[in-house]
Amino acid sequence: MSKKIFETEEKMQEWLSSNLKIVDCFRDLIINEDDFGDLETTSLVETKILKSYQHCLSSLGLVSIISENENISLKEGDSLKPDLLLYAPETESIVIVELKNLASPSRQVGTEISAYASEIKSYIPFISEGDIINVIFSSVWTTLIKHYVFHEIFWLQRNIICLEPCEFEGKIGLRIVDISTLIDNEVSLKLSSQHLGGYQICMYDYSSKDKDRLDPFLEQMKTAMAAITSKGNSQKNHGFAFLWKDHWDLSIAPYSITILNFAPFNSLERLLHNEDFEPNEITERFFNIVKEYSPEGHGKSLDEISASADKFLNAFCRPRTEGFTTWDSLKGSMINSSTLISFNSWGIFDELFSEKLYIEYKKGNTNISSTDPQLGLQLINELVDPNYEFYNLTYYDYDRDEDNEMPSC
Repeated sequence: MSKKIFETEEKMQEWLSSNLKIVDCFRDLIINEDDFGDLETTSLVETKILKSYQHCLSSLGLVSIISENENISLKEGDSLKPDLLLYAPETESIVIVELKNLASPSRQVGTEISAYASEIKSYIPFISEGDIINVIFSSVWTTLIKHYVFHEIFWLQRNIICLEPCEFEGKIGLRIVDISTLIDNEVSLKLSSQHLGGYQICMYDYSSKDKDRLDPFLEQMKTAMAAITSKGNSQKNHGFAFLWKDHWDLSIAPYSITILNFAPFNSLERLLHNEDFEPNEITERFFNIVKEYSPEGHGKSLDEISASADKFLNAFCRPRTEGFTTWDSLKGSMINSSTLISFNSWGIFDELFSEKLYIEYKKGNTNISSTDPQLGLQLINELVDPNYEFYNLTYYDYDRDEDNEMPSC
């Protein structure tokens, strides 16, 4: 944590506002920008945060102040007052600056920035997320703020840069917060197969037992896969799908799509991997939801995503969803006696797959398809750790007086 330089947030705002009117560009106030130019990262999490920082820095050149702690709400009676709202003419971006000088209440930072961004879209409805830059200027970095920053950058793919005040050569300056500061030890991209839930879209053809009769509609199937990807991204979901042909003689569904996304409630078990974690009343209520309803990632969002393929599939077959389970079971059904045709992904999986494609092209493998299913399967196999100790919350029974061992899968 940085040394307490400002007594109040008002002093922080006064300093930043006055200096932005003096310097040629916002970045002139930052003393360690060069450290993040060619920084070597060691994990995908670090790479994502670095890219967010670099994206934001490109808009912290020339800036024009739009408002300072003024109500920007279009709705009468509402009050939304970003500490600083700036325009970056070089990138045609809006920069939202939120200041924080106290450890509490840190939860407000996330909710306020999200509200400001939403209100900006009321004025400029077609502005993209890439043209909204979020700057958190804080003297304190609590666990809540760090979790918010990680979630917004990594999962919601928003652009945030974290700055803190510092003393440099006898003056006050800004310092970009070290990426390692924002990453908790328990943050890991290794997954259990139970963290991924989904089902199969089986393309039934009751008119013929000929396994090849649907072959002429292969491009239509691929178009359905593209529609799935588009809908997945619009839902801000994270998932993937495989298109494959079934060679099992008894099957009357020659083709299937195996579609999965994160099973969010199954990710609650990650909390139990932290030795210092102590469940509170709300945590126990969430755990009880898992115990009572066993949600496995088959929510409305995934239904909307898979339904986007129906109009393309209904023209030549009778699609039906089956096999509502998790990745381990679905993978087994897909791999046995089948030919993988294509792989499509959305959200973070799409970004990871793009990185793998880039590596393949860089190695000279220029003929590989952008929907190569073997590369997609390789990616998922790398992410899913077969040795991950998954705590089955169905059997969770927290006793405040005793330490109970959790059954694992």
